[in-house]
Amino acid sequence: SGCGKSTTAETLLGLHRPTDGQVRFDNEDVHKLHDSDRKAFTRRAQIVFQDPSSSLDPRMTIGETIREPLDAHSATTKNEREERVGELLERVGLSADQMDRYPHEFSGGQQQRVGIARALALDPEFIVLDEPTSALDVSVQAQILNLLSDIQEEFGLTYLFISHDLSVVRHLCD
Repeated sequence: SGCGKSTTAETLLGLHRPTDGQVRFDNEDVHKLHDSDRKAFTRRAQIVFQDPSSSLDPRMTIGETIREPLDAHSATTKNEREERVGELLERVGLSADQMDRYPHEFSGGQQQRVGIARALALDPEFIVLDEPTSALDVSVQAQILNLLSDIQEEFGLTYLFISHDLSVVRHLCD
């Protein structure tokens, strides 16, 4: 606790500047990318935060939350983006019918599923999982870990999995 795991994750994604050294992704320094290259990098690298309730905007529906990166990056139509949001909700074990609900209407595990769907929205190659199960009940942790494992295999993702729980690391990492 307090050793800088989350700060390291956010630095890797370019959300914090390193005090020294470089962060390289495909041989490019993440912190020296120009605007168009930074935008391309954010399509390829995403994050799932530790606390799902604090990572979701309470004023936005979950559909808006998941669609936000698509709106910022995508050239597709609004209808195609809405369809994508519905597909992502279904993929993470929620219903597309829940798109118009707000985060407070969901349990912690369901909120984390929304966070996972948001991270998947842009078809990234790399996802930082910053203690994605530490704020969840033990019974829900296993469900989320299994979902993450299935998604990793299905989409061919690379994960940087941050956790202080070695049994969780053992379960998910290879």
